[in-house]
This record gives sequence, structure tokens and C-alpha cells, in this order.
Amino acid sequence: MTSTEWIATLRLVPEAEHGKLVIVLSNGSELCVDTLCRYESNFLVIRGRTGGTIDEARGFFIPYNQMVCLRIDRSIKIEELEAMFGPSDERSTSVAKETPLVTASRHPTPPAPTDPAEASRLLLDRIRMVRATSTTRLASR
Repeated sequence: MTSTEWIATLRLVPEAEHGKLVIVLSNGSELCVDTLCRYESNFLVIRGRTGGTIDEARGFFIPYNQMVCLRIDRSIKIEELEAMFGPSDERSTSVAKETPLVTASRHPTPPAPTDPAEASRLLLDRIRMVRATSTTRLASR
């Protein structure tokens, strides 16, 4: 993609979703966006962190030619994508109806909580549940 195409794509993403964007670079590293600061002609200026670290509020100057893709780092509905980018054309709509992107699982994933305290509590509950079942399995062997 050209710098103009990257800028146009980034501007379609609502500001409320910027903190959930991840930019994947050609070397495989990921940058988690906090704020999109400037769209320059050859590079993007963001505030964020390197994926897999807790070093927040770092400044990055990212050449558009090093960007491979963008990811919204949360579950997202087709309707939300269509609200950002508009409805898809007929050809891709029919393909989407014929071939579902996500298969139904036996245990559907509940929507992610927006409150950090609630998310932490749910994560801790899951960890405890997994540890409890692991301990039970090991004890029965």
C-alpha cells in the first residue's frame, strides 16, 4: 500500500478504536497504538508501545513502507466493520454468506468487558479454574 492508502485507511478507523490498533511491521514486530499523532507524507507518528512489553507512552515514527497490516485487537462484528468502511460490494457479501469466517464453537466467547477491573477479575477466575482442573487431573493419575 502507498502512504496515501495507509493514511486513508487509518482515518476510517474511529478515534475510539485507535487504542486497540496494532501495527504489524515488515520485520514481524508489532506496535500497539495508544494515539495516532500525525500523518506525514512518508511516515506515521504514534504514541504507544512495542507489542509484548509494558513500556507505555513511547513515540514511534513508522515509515509507511514498513507497515504490513493493521489489526484491531479485539473481537469485532461484521456490522462494526461495515460501519467503519461501509457495506461491502455484492461479490464479497455473497462470499461472506457462503463461507463463514468464524465457526461456531461449543463454548461461545462472551463479549470482553470494558471495565479493566472486571476484565482482571474474569482473567483471574479463568486462571484459577484452569489450575484447579489441572491439579485434579494430575491427582487422579
